[in-house]
Amino acid sequence: EQPKEGKHSIVVTASLSVDDKTRPWLYLGAKRTAAIHKSDFGGSSVEQHVEVHNGHNREDLTLDDASFELVDDCYTSLSTEDFYAIQAGDLDLTKKYYDEITRYLKEKLKCDEVVCMHSQVRNGDREGKDGVAGYATGYPHTDSSPISADEAALGFIGPHEKYERYMYVNLWRNISDNPIENDHLALLDERTTVKPDDYIARDFFGAGGINVVQYCLNARHAATHKWYYFPNMHKDEGILFKQSDSDWTKPGRTCFHMSVNDPETKDHRPRESIEVRILCFWKKADSGVDSMPTYKNTNAHMIKDPLQVADEASSSMGFSLNPFTYIKKWVFRSKPYTGNPEDYLKTFVSAITYLNFWPAGTVDQVKSSIRTSRSIEHGIKLFTAAMVMDNEGYNGTRAFTITQKNEIVDFLVKNEEYMSLARKQFVD
Repeated sequence: EQPKEGKHSIVVTASLSVDDKTRPWLYLGAKRTAAIHKSDFGGSSVEQHVEVHNGHNREDLTLDDASFELVDDCYTSLSTEDFYAIQAGDLDLTKKYYDEITRYLKEKLKCDEVVCMHSQVRNGDREGKDGVAGYATGYPHTDSSPISADEAALGFIGPHEKYERYMYVNLWRNISDNPIENDHLALLDERTTVKPDDYIARDFFGAGGINVVQYCLNARHAATHKWYYFPNMHKDEGILFKQSDSDWTKPGRTCFHMSVNDPETKDHRPRESIEVRILCFWKKADSGVDSMPTYKNTNAHMIKDPLQVADEASSSMGFSLNPFTYIKKWVFRSKPYTGNPEDYLKTFVSAITYLNFWPAGTVDQVKSSIRTSRSIEHGIKLFTAAMVMDNEGYNGTRAFTITQKNEIVDFLVKNEEYMSLARKQFVD
């Protein structure tokens, strides 16, 4: 008997990764500078046929078990064109949608805090217009990994806030008044992966200086994998799927996904969708396990920038495509903490004064994060904490202890000169 919503399954071609003992990489919207990266994409893969099953009416496909879940009560007051306006930079509509998501997830997941980090609208017919993207077709991947998700989680909570669990999750939905006919989102039931074999780490370099570690899917155990999709999705439906969950007691913690095109579906409307990348926090975990990362247990001061490592590897061979590699270690040398947080006021005032030196797109990301936070002051504080963490070593505070960094953050957010400038640069 045919399911109520579409076919039993579709068969597509997917590029699955091969563990060839090298570290894959991907540049997307970022300029390739490392000479050891000969192209924008690196890593071995093979093409295989993959069967993607209809996930409707499968009650076992839940967020904490399979790592994804279809939700049918994800209502929105926004119109289709409102979502395109969000992609074009309308911060008022962005905040309106993020507020809807926050209310929905707090109710559904019973979490205490929700941080909407980023959104992306997709439409194959409008790709490249006002930031609209195409579809990530046929290449299974995750958007993050435990190390990069830990970094994000720590960057979005205040230095004195205490939680026991976080989850990095995407909410994906149809934004059209018409159901999705093709180019569906396909998701892998994580209970069918083989661990740790299937998880191949990849360095991703994106616009605005973004770099994260993602996972590619190993072809080794493809025969055991179970893929699912939800055809004919309506606007009031959504798919929640995990990028990372700090609670290691959950069977589903990260979700491989890709877009899939059914070659047998002809003359279909273009898929119109939006995904929002979200961090959820719990003060008390339902498992009773405190799985939150800390700067201490992640040894955050030792985490490196993959692009910097690649550049240094290039220069160690006698050349680099990035001349900044040669001077960075001299210009941004770190000195010991002076013991007086006021000594660092000039550094961080200068950092937010000269925004023209920031990577393209970063200023808009900061503005969006601050203006869509639960308050302007809280948004500025989180942004300031991220600057003082100094993961890339530009501000001379990277090697400081967490206590020392917290002293600097607390001083800055109480300093009128700094806060007035932050409001002027990112809010007014």
